[in-house]
Parts: sequence; C-alpha cells; structure tokens
Amino acid sequence: MRYRTNGPEFDFPPFPGPPPVRYVLASTPRCGSNLLARALWHTGVAGFPEDYLADTYVLDYFERWGFTAENADELPASHIRALMKVRTSPNGVFGIKIHAGHLADLETDPHTLLSSPLYVRVERADRLRQAISYTIAEQTGVWIVDGTHLPASRARSEPRYDYEEIGRRLRMLDGDAETWDAYAERYGITPHVVVYEDLVAHYEESVRACLAFLGVDAPQHIPPPGISRQADGTTEEWVERFHRDAGRDVGRDVGRDAGRDVGRDAGFRFPRRR
Repeated sequence: MRYRTNGPEFDFPPFPGPPPVRYVLASTPRCGSNLLARALWHTGVAGFPEDYLADTYVLDYFERWGFTAENADELPASHIRALMKVRTSPNGVFGIKIHAGHLADLETDPHTLLSSPLYVRVERADRLRQAISYTIAEQTGVWIVDGTHLPASRARSEPRYDYEEIGRRLRMLDGDAETWDAYAERYGITPHVVVYEDLVAHYEESVRACLAFLGVDAPQHIPPPGISRQADGTTEEWVERFHRDAGRDVGRDVGRDAGRDVGRDAGFRFPRRR
C-alpha cells in the first residue's frame, strides 16, 4: 500500500447500502484538511474522509480490489460504491476529500458521482504560510506526520527557500480558491466553512460544528486527530524572507508561472474505453 490507511485494517464494518449522509471536504493543499479529516475520522461518526479520487489512492484500491480497465465507463462509480461499503461509519456517514486542483482531472463530477453531497470547505486565512507549507511539503515529500497509526514520514531532502516557487504556490492557491467559489456557484452550494486557524485554536468546538452540519450526534468526547503540526522555525524564517524579498521586488509578478502545474498530485484519470 502506498498509504497504509488504505488497507482493510482501517475499514469500518461493511455498510449494507448507500450511506444516507455523504459529504466532501472541499480543500486546497496545506489548508489543514488532513487535520480536519483525521479529527472527523477519529470521532467514529463521520466516515473516513480521504483523497480517494487522487491517483495514488485509486491505485491502492484498484490493487486491493483487483479492478481492471474492463468496463472502464463504470469504474468511477464502482470505485465509489466499493469505498462506501467499507469507509462509511456505522451511523451511515461517508466522506471524501477533494482538492480543487483535482477537479479538472476527474472523469466524473463528484457532485454527480456522490448524488449532491454536503460540502465542508476548509480554508486557511494566512495564505502565505499555506504557500510556504506547500513548498516545503513538495520539496521534502512529507505531507503528514501521523503519530497514531503511521510512522512519521522521512524527508527525502532538506527544504530550500525559493522566492519564485513560493510565489507560484501562492498564486496557485488563489486560483484554487476561485475554483471552489465557481463550483459552489454552479451547483448552488452553501458549504460549511472551517478556517484552519480557528480549527487549531478551537479544536473541539470546530469539530462539533462540522458534525452538527452533517446532522450527526457528536460523541461525548472529541478525540485528538492523531497527527502533528509541521510548522516550525523554518516557516517563520521563510515568511520574513519572502516579505523582505517582495519588498525589494515591488511591481514584479512573483507568480507569473502560476498557471503551470508544478508537481501537483493530479486526480486519477480512470481508463477510457478504446
């Protein structure tokens, strides 16, 4: 397994039919969606929302269940049906996390695939720190440090400050936010919004508010998410350097290459029938 949490030991008991509550964590990279996803999972009443339509996740499940390119037109729906059977919590709640950057690559619109789900939009108020976190994660390969079920990931390289790269990420995140705005407008969606900084400062209150939005009863105790924050002194140093460099570079568009895909984990393209 590319991700150990995709294995059967992390499944819920088989759910007997379509889950009555379905939701999407509408996210962008490094917005705090991993923190919220794990928090909701650990409550035991909100499914296990993960990036199930991203390529590495799909490949894990294709290998696990033996899906092939035969009947390719049915694969997206088959994948979701199989997930709903084992990733729906016993109270009938199924969640999935989707980054805005994946939407254009998906063969089937999630809104249709999940039959008009609820949406929880995860945002980060400080987009510069989000862009820096995104840059560091891409450079090191460390996206999540899970102290409960998975060993901490080891960095493949040391992070290196790059003003231009941070600027590109910043502009990409701006575009991702606009993508979710347009998506919500297209379908008349009014999402529940979770701001990362509020989630960190008021963890239990934020998780309970999400559960109330989903219409499920919260457990008496809200457990910790089981993952560690990754921000450290490097982040603060880079914030200062970026502001200093931007001040020297007034008038320059630091994100001029923002429209180019830069190492994003694109959503998996289900095989097309030939």
